[in-house]
Amino acid sequence: MTHPSTSDPDSTALPAPGLPSRQGWRCPLRTGFLFAILIGGFNLVYYLEKLLGGRFLDGPYNRLTAWLSGWLTSIILPYSIRVVGASIIVDQRTSVLIVSGCNGLEAIFLLLAGMLAYPATWSQRWSSLLRYLPALFVLNLFRVVLLVFIAHRHPAYMDVFHFQVAQGVLIVFVLFFWYDHIRRIAA
Repeated sequence: MTHPSTSDPDSTALPAPGLPSRQGWRCPLRTGFLFAILIGGFNLVYYLEKLLGGRFLDGPYNRLTAWLSGWLTSIILPYSIRVVGASIIVDQRTSVLIVSGCNGLEAIFLLLAGMLAYPATWSQRWSSLLRYLPALFVLNLFRVVLLVFIAHRHPAYMDVFHFQVAQGVLIVFVLFFWYDHIRRIAA
């Protein structure tokens, strides 16, 4: 068996392990371009839906997130919890409102776009999405529980935890899930 020589102009380069050979050098460009189109499309549809009043996705999703987070908060934290619409009310004095940008949908869009953009079979994509979308949803619920705790017990730290820590942790999990998806495909 002979291997093509690297000095032979007619030889074809062997693909790096784990990279799809049919797309060669264009794979990262194609993946990046498709990711940008998908994340832009998801966010555009979401933005348009919010302009229409958020009756189909945003409002119901915010209320579902509030209800499940409130239920989880009542199990984990020793406070009196009441959920009204998209608000979680703690001990009749602290209220946390779940709104767009705080409901975790953007992280879900990020994960969806990353997994759909990366070259894989549809079976591999569905397997990863079925594994990681529920995990991301549950992680977001725990993120809301943490924010309810911070808002109630340490309100001075709410902005830092809400805008820096909690969102950053969710993005790190999205990147980890996407990395694991790529690793499973390459294996």
